[in-house]
Parts: sequence; structure tokens; C-alpha cells
Amino acid sequence: MNIISKRFGKVAFEESAVISFPHGIIGFPEAKRYVLLGQGDSNIIGWLQSVDAPEVALPVASAHAFPTSYPDVPLTDALLAAGMDAPSGDVAVLAVVIATPTEQATVNLLAPIVIDANSRQGAQIILQGSRFSTRELLVFRADLQPEPQSQDSNTRMRSAADA
Repeated sequence: MNIISKRFGKVAFEESAVISFPHGIIGFPEAKRYVLLGQGDSNIIGWLQSVDAPEVALPVASAHAFPTSYPDVPLTDALLAAGMDAPSGDVAVLAVVIATPTEQATVNLLAPIVIDANSRQGAQIILQGSRFSTRELLVFRADLQPEPQSQDSNTRMRSAADA
């Protein structure tokens, strides 16, 4: 499949790479299908590019790279509360990155995006009772600083969603 992304131009991807968000993502309820694209050589930062609305591309960071014990509430409970099924296997947890030219980058840790690697279904959930906010400073664990790797960037970020 191909789409013409406002941010990336022509994006080619396999149908099997599509992640469905039955309830949409906060702010984009009609955009229900996305692909995960890598950002350069990083295996931590990527983009959720909408297949349904090519002008929508959300910068995301893999939550396993954060130095805190994140999330601090059970994901299965949060998914069920959001109307999703319990995960059928491994899940990827992503946080939307907020970056402006004049401020330090932050991430939304209150409303992570959770992707079930087996079903290719995702949901953005709100962590009720969490100590996190929508604007936490973007800080990565020291042992996970981005390093160049031999695989292409789309494969690396896609493998994060498959994990």
C-alpha cells in the first residue's frame, strides 16, 4: 500500500503493518488506521502516520526507554476500561512527544498509546490514578541512548510495535 503523507511524502508499507485504533486517538477520532515509521537511526523515537488522514503524523517515543517505572497502573485494566480487549500477547507502549522550538521536549505519559503486537489493535488510554501528566520532560534511560543500527529505521520502530 501507499499513501502520500503531508510530512513524509510517499510512504509505502505492507497491509500487515497497519495498526487499527477502533476508537481513534485523542483529537483524531476519525483516523483509525496508522503505520509506525522510524525516525532516522533511532530505535526509541518514531512516528504514528495515519493511513486514513495523511496530514496526521504523531511523534512518539517507546516507553521502555523512560527511566521511571512506567506505567504505574496495570495496562490490562486500563485497556478494558477503554473498551478494548485484554492484550493477546506482547504490547508496545508509546508516548506522544510534544516538541516546540522554544521549549524542552515533553511526553504525554498520562495517555499512552498501547498496541497489541498480535492483533495489531491499539488504543490511547488515560491512566486513571496515575502520578504522571500530559507534559513530562522527555528523558531517556542512560543505557538506551539512540545509536546507529544496520536495519532501516522503519523496521526498528515496527519491531518495537511487534514486541
